[in-house]
Amino acid sequence: MTDRQIEANEADNIRIRLVELSDGDDVLNFLRKHFYPEEPLCSSSQKPPHPEDEAFNISLIAHGTCLMAVQQQIVNGIRRERIVGVLLSGPKHSDEAEHLFKEAARLRPTDFGKAIGILAHAERDSNVFERYNVERALHIYAGAVDGSFRGRAISIILKEKLKELGRQLGYSLLTTDCTSFYSAKVSERMGMDCVNVIKYADYLDEEGKVVFNMPLPHEYLKTYALRL
Repeated sequence: MTDRQIEANEADNIRIRLVELSDGDDVLNFLRKHFYPEEPLCSSSQKPPHPEDEAFNISLIAHGTCLMAVQQQIVNGIRRERIVGVLLSGPKHSDEAEHLFKEAARLRPTDFGKAIGILAHAERDSNVFERYNVERALHIYAGAVDGSFRGRAISIILKEKLKELGRQLGYSLLTTDCTSFYSAKVSERMGMDCVNVIKYADYLDEEGKVVFNMPLPHEYLKTYALRL
């Protein structure tokens, strides 16, 4: 994060803060507008988003590990906040892959179940707990930026702040699954290690058919990790 990026966000009157439980409805509405339609794995498989998916994402707020970028505004003399970016994260443990495979089986053959299925394979194959010799990790589950605020490094700033928060909370590893070409680029810019790659065209169902037909440039689901 450069001084120029910091200055730009100060000029836009944008600050980063923890997501509070009282923000739940606003965050959910933000995700419905800026996350689910944009993330390839979600937009290709969940129309509308599965209720359990939404419920899980909002449940992450209770962990105190979710951040939001807000722009301070004065409307009719009243100070208000406009959400311009959200980053939802929470703890995961060494039994995460087993849990995801069970959830995928329970939700089969729904589109949500298919999405969990590929994430289960990514979790198993990345093997971050043995790879980094840790018992738990802070995992980024969802992130989005208001389209009108892109190009201002908000996503990177949110993740840099999350790194600081993770260290404060005693986490030694940060992980994320990038279903999008663009989110993967952000993780690479942050210096995260790419620990697993699944090519969508090679991910087949039991009948040998491609499960996710993604539009370009989204060709891979990439898993990243970073020691904190």
